[in-house]
Amino acid sequence: MPRVDGLPWCGVNQLHPRAGRGNQPSPAEVAPDFPREWFEFTNPDDPDHVITIDLTWLLSTYGCVFGTEACQAIDFGNVDIGCCGHGAFLTDEDDRDRLVEMVRRMDADAGDAPSESGWWQHRPEAVTKWYRDIEEDLDEPLEPWLVWDELDDEDGNPEPALKTKVVGAGCIFANRGDWPGGHGCAIHQWAVAHGVDHVKAKPDVCWQVPLRRLEDWETRPDGHEILRTTITEYDRRGWGNGGEDFDWWCTGAPEAHDHADAIWKTHKSELVELIGEACYDILAEHCAAREAAGERRAFGPSGYPLLAIHPATRAANEGLLADEV
Repeated sequence: MPRVDGLPWCGVNQLHPRAGRGNQPSPAEVAPDFPREWFEFTNPDDPDHVITIDLTWLLSTYGCVFGTEACQAIDFGNVDIGCCGHGAFLTDEDDRDRLVEMVRRMDADAGDAPSESGWWQHRPEAVTKWYRDIEEDLDEPLEPWLVWDELDDEDGNPEPALKTKVVGAGCIFANRGDWPGGHGCAIHQWAVAHGVDHVKAKPDVCWQVPLRRLEDWETRPDGHEILRTTITEYDRRGWGNGGEDFDWWCTGAPEAHDHADAIWKTHKSELVELIGEACYDILAEHCAAREAAGERRAFGPSGYPLLAIHPATRAANEGLLADEV
């Protein structure tokens, strides 16, 4: 098993205090409260909409490592499912309708699936009956892949929320390693095979990670109200109190920052969906200029495009351990 500072991985997060940066959540992750650089601009299509971008995150070289030895998963005992152990909460009716459409399309394309039983290892038998009931205009039953749960509202009060079911310690759509098509999201596997952008196929929360969008209305000193959209890192704390229980989380792990291109390039589709094409063009132009300046060592001798580089990216580039940056 991988070792850090001579210690084997274990299922308990060990806290390592870092002055001014909080606790290191696990031996393989950097402490979270490092300096960040931000870029702010106004949406060219809406003067009352301000976009704030976490450049330290979008200029990091993070990339999903699911399916490789680098992925330790949020539960060391369930590496097959990566971060898909709790099911996916749906954001709205559009999210729910998209999932219905994806199930229909996976069923329709079952003939070209890697298994005789289709694309989806844990497809409930009740799916066929659910389709029939809908077509016969019966009272619409709950989709057999969903369950009611609770999420806290803005005031911290629990309210009903729909999420995908959990089967065997993983999302009902998560195929396991013994599946002919290999482990991974059934919807994602179908989308890749059929040339469909996963952003248009998967539940919102599934494709948004590792990006986090925050939105809030602000009143300026002159009394004018604007909408501020912030794009930043989806770190452990983005999951609420439950994030503390993860054995490992990838965004702060140097092993997940060993990629050639920065997030602003690799996650273009996700960013366009989150902030729109016009705003992405402004962001991309700025990030490209930053990278060019970094190559000219305009920010110092390091060659990085920022002064506040993500410590996990620095660790990956310089061969350092998580607690050395």
